[in-house]
Amino acid sequence: MAELVRSLSGRRSPLAATGSDQPLPIRLSEFAGVADPTVRQLCSLALGGVVTPASACRLALRHAEEVSGPRRSQPPAAAGAIRYELTLAGDPFGEFAFHLRGRGGWIVFAPVTSLGLLPELCPGVGIQACMLVGCGADGRSTVRLLTAKDWHRRIVSLSNGRNRCGSNHILLLGGLPSREPERSSALTEIEQAVHRGGNTRLVFSTLRKRSEAARSIASRNHSREMLAMIELAFPGLVDVPAPTGGAR
Repeated sequence: MAELVRSLSGRRSPLAATGSDQPLPIRLSEFAGVADPTVRQLCSLALGGVVTPASACRLALRHAEEVSGPRRSQPPAAAGAIRYELTLAGDPFGEFAFHLRGRGGWIVFAPVTSLGLLPELCPGVGIQACMLVGCGADGRSTVRLLTAKDWHRRIVSLSNGRNRCGSNHILLLGGLPSREPERSSALTEIEQAVHRGGNTRLVFSTLRKRSEAARSIASRNHSREMLAMIELAFPGLVDVPAPTGGAR
């Protein structure tokens, strides 16, 4: 990898590769965990437009792998541990969207400026709720919880700039239980987690839930996984209570 970076640098003066990586949106040395001439050259190439910032990050990570030696084997995952699969579309420093999948549920997160990337990540069916996130006049995070039937209309409104509550991010939720009362129970817990958020306000909700929704253990575990993914996508948006009775 170091040889590839040197070849990309070509005849560029060595002084050009010794500058700080501060002007990039992220420090490559901190991102890759390696601060050496190769990483500084990558930063210089990104600043000069030879490679994109995303490519510079990928090359820096690969270089860090090569210089760190053989990896130590990872310990086996704890029983019941949840693994998440992340898929990214677009430029992480520009227009982007990502898809995060757990055991059963999934979410897609994107800024309003990246609506065109949503079809790349969303399954054709299965979107059951949409959370539009923005900032109100009081500085608090504002959330609109919509049904799958309503989110298309809201996204068109956001694209045209007619959003009154300042919404500028979209979280699409999928993989929720398809049957009642488990589905209503999961949606209820998501709505309550938004209410509990310290700096979050639910400004509108069109989610129709059955008031007699049962609080089954299976539903609580499913909604907890969805809430964990929401927290990963948008830290601080929801307040997930600690599990009771030692449950994971």
